[in-house]
Amino acid sequence: MEKEFWRSIAANRFQVPSGFTVEQLTPELISKLGERDPELRDYYIYTTLEKWIGEGLYTPAQLRNMIAQLTKNLRVGLGEQGTDSVLLRSFSALTLSEIVKYENRHPFLRAEEIVPIMEQSIFYLLHEQDLRAYVEGQGWIHAMAHAGDLLGVLARNRYVEERELERLLAALAEKVALPTTQMFVMLEEERLALVVVAALTRKVVRFSFWHWWLRQLEEVGEPLRWEDTVHFARQKDICAYHNTKLFLHALYFQLQLGGYRLPDVPDLVERITRTLYRLDPGFYSVEVMKILDPDIDTDQLHT
Repeated sequence: MEKEFWRSIAANRFQVPSGFTVEQLTPELISKLGERDPELRDYYIYTTLEKWIGEGLYTPAQLRNMIAQLTKNLRVGLGEQGTDSVLLRSFSALTLSEIVKYENRHPFLRAEEIVPIMEQSIFYLLHEQDLRAYVEGQGWIHAMAHAGDLLGVLARNRYVEERELERLLAALAEKVALPTTQMFVMLEEERLALVVVAALTRKVVRFSFWHWWLRQLEEVGEPLRWEDTVHFARQKDICAYHNTKLFLHALYFQLQLGGYRLPDVPDLVERITRTLYRLDPGFYSVEVMKILDPDIDTDQLHT
């Protein structure tokens, strides 16, 4: 189908066009998730799938077929950098997140079907090498942001329990701290930090796990802690250090400003604060000062 056909569907509030069925049109929609044209890909192809999934136009059998194709797409060209193959992977991950979001609200999958989706999504997160956010002429790439969206809805799924959540969170920490040639520049860290928030809301991850988890993130900054060593650091390590700091900053503020009434949040915020201070001595606030020195007179800080 030509672009004008898909534009006409969007113009008609994404109604299924007369003479067609969603089953007929979906294979082509999925095949076009890797289109270079950002208008076609973002506003007509992906958004049509998003609307039709959210409105419940697909049967469970059709959704299962889509899951099979989308998870297969996550491996197409995986490991490449700077090529167009990332578009198919990234927007397949985003579309898959819409199906899992629908599944969370309208259960139709079994536990033995959810866990493989999670494992394939984790594999994709860890092995995606193209961290570009936006490219002139191609629009949003955003593979890391879309991977975060997918892991976030998986973290809320009823079949993803303590063990699976810890596996997911460990992979997230590993990816954020992994040496890379690209830095987060378009709020990827915010989308990834929301995965942690989603896991926290499940209230099943033990606090002892978070201590270990934060230690993994802190270790990435140890080689770069002193000014005289940073001049000899590899560019990949500097990018990892930058990404880790941004991720922890995002998580800190999401937990502080989100108003979450969860038992572990205050202690976790304190540990994140300590971790950030070790990674980034410039991370000062009244709260940081109080944690480092509980006896400090905070009134004097404002004079």
